[in-house]
Amino acid sequence: MTLSDTQAYRQIIGCLMYKPLLFLEYPDIRPQDFDFKSAKVCLMAIKKLYEAGATALTPMEIDQEIERSGGLAASTYKNENGLDFLKNAYEYAQLGNFEVYYKRLKKNSLLRKLQQEHYDISEYFIDDKDVKDPKLEVSLINKLEAATLDEILNSVEKKYNEIRSEFTNGNSRQGNPAEGVMTLIEELRSSPSIGPSMEGKIFSSVCRGAREGCFFLKSASTSAGKSRTSIFDACHLAYPKRWSHKKNSFIEELDSEGNVRMPRKVLFIVTEMDKEELQTIMLAYLSGVDEDHILTGHYDTPMELARVKAAARIMEEYSGYFIIEEISDPNLQNVQSTIRKYATVDEVKYVFFDYIHSTASMIGQFTKNNVREDEQLKVMSSNTTFPLISGVIEIWLTRNTDCQ
Repeated sequence: MTLSDTQAYRQIIGCLMYKPLLFLEYPDIRPQDFDFKSAKVCLMAIKKLYEAGATALTPMEIDQEIERSGGLAASTYKNENGLDFLKNAYEYAQLGNFEVYYKRLKKNSLLRKLQQEHYDISEYFIDDKDVKDPKLEVSLINKLEAATLDEILNSVEKKYNEIRSEFTNGNSRQGNPAEGVMTLIEELRSSPSIGPSMEGKIFSSVCRGAREGCFFLKSASTSAGKSRTSIFDACHLAYPKRWSHKKNSFIEELDSEGNVRMPRKVLFIVTEMDKEELQTIMLAYLSGVDEDHILTGHYDTPMELARVKAAARIMEEYSGYFIIEEISDPNLQNVQSTIRKYATVDEVKYVFFDYIHSTASMIGQFTKNNVREDEQLKVMSSNTTFPLISGVIEIWLTRNTDCQ
């Protein structure tokens, strides 16, 4: 077995020459997916011409672009007979087979990356020199062909979690409820179980603030404002400054000691809204200016425009505390991996998930068991993401009124 697939490289490069617009549908094709240097150079040249507006390309156009660019890349391309590779790719490419070779390309690229990082990938791949049984080789090839990227990653993660469980959860223990109860009382007196405030005094009081490790689900009918109020909550956590109509000025939220409170890092996962839609709602919240005025660009007074610009400066000042991530087709795996990435790498503590509707991926995961949409949310919260990341508050939103 080998993780270098020349046939896949030819098909991918050839199809991209015929139809550079494939980059729109497959934006994750990267030079790192190829371990053949000349193919990497060709891909970069095709993408450069595509970004310049090309809708169809020939081998000679790519060759001339590489020659024009010069440098080490052009030298490598010539040494590896890059033009011959381009001509073969162009001749044998079949657009109808692109998806097949794209999946093969990404799987091989993933396995190479895992192998470089010293992960165990023997469930899907073993080097030629180590394969002694032809039946084993056929079995591995078939298993890899049938697997998805998520399944490969889950397999690797499962092995890690099994080891983690062995060393962190090895023995079950019984607990005496009387043990440490007096200490707990004193700790709660000095550090009450209350999180930072959220937008709306009544809602924040009922929830005792945005407590880490807690899960909240907002449910209401369509157009009831769930997304908007959740953006307000997220802004309240991320930005300690905002306009106050009561005081007719911008105010800074203070902590219990009278100091300007520290901003909290927030991840806001969306499935349909784009960044511009969120930005105008955020500006309206921070400035106290009607969003319609911002959207139309018509302000009642010069002061309103000044307040909106001041709100923009607040967002710039605390850049990095409000993170927007779009997942257009959410499922158990990509939501889990997204939250884990931001929780571990960026140390995000507060996560909002603006869940709009069941997607094809999610339906496919639950169809066999006939799981209702509200039960899907419960499974996603209890069995995948939430237990894996301690200290994260997740707020999931849905447009279905039957989610209780």
